Amino acid sequence: MFEARRLKRERREAESWLARARTELLRRPNLFDPLEREAVEQRLQRLAVTIAAGPAEGLADELAQCKDAFDERLGAPGRGPIREYVELIVVALTLALLVRAFVVQAFKIPSGSMIPTLLVGDHILVNKFIYGVAIPFTNIRLPVSRPRRGDIVVFKFPEDQTKDYIKRVIGVPGDRIDVRGDELLVNGTPLPKQPDGEFRFEDPKGFDHVSELYDESLDGRRHLVLYDKTSLRPGEVSRTVPPDSYFCMGDNRDHSNDSRYWGFVPAKLLKGKALLIYFSWPPGQWFRIGSVLR
Repeated sequence: MFEARRLKRERREAESWLARARTELLRRPNLFDPLEREAVEQRLQRLAVTIAAGPAEGLADELAQCKDAFDERLGAPGRGPIREYVELIVVALTLALLVRAFVVQAFKIPSGSMIPTLLVGDHILVNKFIYGVAIPFTNIRLPVSRPRRGDIVVFKFPEDQTKDYIKRVIGVPGDRIDVRGDELLVNGTPLPKQPDGEFRFEDPKGFDHVSELYDESLDGRRHLVLYDKTSLRPGEVSRTVPPDSYFCMGDNRDHSNDSRYWGFVPAKLLKGKALLIYFSWPPGQWFRIGSVLR
């Protein structure tokens, strides 16, 4: 049994080395003259025939002779296993960093400002490419598209850019936003909303809340929002969104620190658009995994 395993292992090693050697021949065609190339290819062909015959004694010797012949003419085509693993890890890490920097990034929801759309403990993926390609180590973005009303966006908090916030875009440049109690108007038109029962949730400090749930429509895009009539609300808010800025609010309207209090989100601080929930904790929220955000 051990002998059979040894022969199979030698065959796998020979197949792997042969594939790398042939790749090297294609990659470095001008490194040797025609006679040398013919000799090397003949040696590789003999090895291929030996491999095709199945595990057998003599394959290791044939492989060793091939390696010697190849190394004399081209330098070793193979990279040792350790080097291959290191290169694979480096490539994987590089790709992961590039994807995280330019395409998709993961975020965890730490607060209840977006309840019921997002719960504390939801882990989401954010499309960082959709609003523009960021130039590393700067706030400059090469434009791709612009946020629309209703988009859920992640951005650097204007008053402390070390923190990331997530809110829903309510107003885009040029819009006039009016907030009067539980009534929200965009360019003078109240957003339609229909009552949808009650919603109970526990905030990060452990307090239970019961809020009224509404189905709200913004530019024909529907989403759920909460209003808590027992909470203190700011006075009437009326603002016009300046160029390259956005007015953003949480879906948990009476428990959200948003543009009503600290103003607009500059476009340069946008990090991306929320896509979906890829994980959620505690276990009672696992049913949310895979939910597309809207």
